[in-house]
Amino acid sequence: MIYIEKSAENLPLARRIARENEAVLVEDGFTPEDTKRNILISSSRNNYVHRCPATKIYRCCNYYVTDAAEGCPFDCSYCILQSYLNHSYIKVYGDTDAIVSEMRALGAKGERVRLGTGELSDSLALDNVLGLSEILVPVVNEYDNIQFELKTKSANVSKLFNLNPKNIVVSWSLNPEHVIKMEEHGAAPLRARLSAAKELAEYGYKVSFHFDPVIYYEGFEKDYDELIELLAQYVDESSVQFVSVSTFRFMPELLSAMRDKFGGSMLLKGDYTKGLDGKMRYFKPLRAHMLRSVVGSVRKRWENAFLYFCMEHSSLWEKLMGFDPGEREELESLFPFIRMK
Repeated sequence: MIYIEKSAENLPLARRIARENEAVLVEDGFTPEDTKRNILISSSRNNYVHRCPATKIYRCCNYYVTDAAEGCPFDCSYCILQSYLNHSYIKVYGDTDAIVSEMRALGAKGERVRLGTGELSDSLALDNVLGLSEILVPVVNEYDNIQFELKTKSANVSKLFNLNPKNIVVSWSLNPEHVIKMEEHGAAPLRARLSAAKELAEYGYKVSFHFDPVIYYEGFEKDYDELIELLAQYVDESSVQFVSVSTFRFMPELLSAMRDKFGGSMLLKGDYTKGLDGKMRYFKPLRAHMLRSVVGSVRKRWENAFLYFCMEHSSLWEKLMGFDPGEREELESLFPFIRMK
């Protein structure tokens, strides 16, 4: 069900959604039933565009995020939103004019920046309803210094074929199919994601892939290698903008939420230690083995694709990549940027 706050009913996004979908007008302060099936279009304000939260202890790539929505219709067992948000319904900020204004202010600075929408929500899972891509993509395409990433576990890409792929990267989070079935509840099957990536790449979009989180279990090496072999059959390296790799990490309180909701999760069987940033991680030698295995599988198929670790320690960069990428701006400078047309 879609709910629209009265104070939001004349905002651009609310008017558009009400024209195209059945929606219920509600008083401000209304709280929907706390289920991922519900969407609330709100007039509340937010700091929409900001740097991705990070820590100096682990290497960060100086990414910027646009928070146009909070919450995700998928139900991944490992999702950090379970311990970050205090609701399960999808909250959408209706004042897209304000969101656009902040994006333009960032672009007007003239600095090269990578910007995305996949921090507090899936970028495309509800795009057929919200149509945010149709609002945001034309804006970033006004600026040659913005590379805009849409990050998803869906195959909901139909609206993107009506847009200019100029400055846009569409990214998928990937895991082996049996991990998807066990841990990524409601998300698109693996081959559906790969088919969507293939279609967009053929249309002209740059595409990227996040092996994040890589999950440890006996035989994971073979499964991830087969996954990457399949990926390479769908997508040519020339269309790949970047690849990220990172192992499962989480705030300690997430474990109790997982036990309550996902008692059969394979992640509950892992051994973890508290990292320097307070997050729980696999022990460092195991992380090194996992990262080396996935990186090796990628390099066998895509020798020149830009590959990086998300939030890993400099010592693992040096051990596995042969160098320390440095802090935010230094790592950011290494990223390939779309050649503007």
